[in-house]
Formats: sequence, C-alpha cells, structure tokens
Amino acid sequence: MLYFDRVKMSLIKYIERLRRMDLLISLMATGTPVEFAEKIGIRRSTLFESIQEMRELGVDIKYSHDRQSYYYADDRRVRVKVVTGNHEGKGLESRASYMTEEIL
Repeated sequence: MLYFDRVKMSLIKYIERLRRMDLLISLMATGTPVEFAEKIGIRRSTLFESIQEMRELGVDIKYSHDRQSYYYADDRRVRVKVVTGNHEGKGLESRASYMTEEIL
C-alpha cells in the first residue's frame, strides 16, 4: 500500500503542477523560464521537459521576449481528468487521462 500512496502523491503533484502551469501561461504571468520554474517549484530543465510534453500533446506554447512570459498561441490546452470510483467491484481505482481540446 505504501507504493500506491507514493504513486498517488506523485500523480497529484504532477496534476497540480500542470494546473499551475496552465494558469500562469493563461495569464501570461510566467516570467522568464527561471522565474517560471521557481514559481512552480521545479528545476528549469524539468520546466522545459514539461513544456515539451505539452507541445507533443498538441498545445501551442510560445515565449514572448517582450512580455517575458510564455503564452498559448491558440485555444488548445491540456485538460486532466481524474476518475475515481468502484469499477465492477474491483475496488477503488484512479486514473488520469490527458487530452487536448479546442475551447469554443
């Protein structure tokens, strides 16, 4: 059970990081890459990896040198959906799905 708790905490931290990144990018309030990484409590290299993962999912993230902030170039975002429940009597199950979608 201890292993499951660690995995669950890692997943929760990852989801919260994505949500915080999304908020700061949406507000164009990231600051420079160093500042952005500090705001979300990760290393700069981890920030670049996370941004690259989002780009690979189809999210168009750009950086403005004038505003010193990342921003979304269109309406696509990463949405994280966590479903928790009892599925066919198999006990508690958690899963996260990631998708990009256009917001109308």
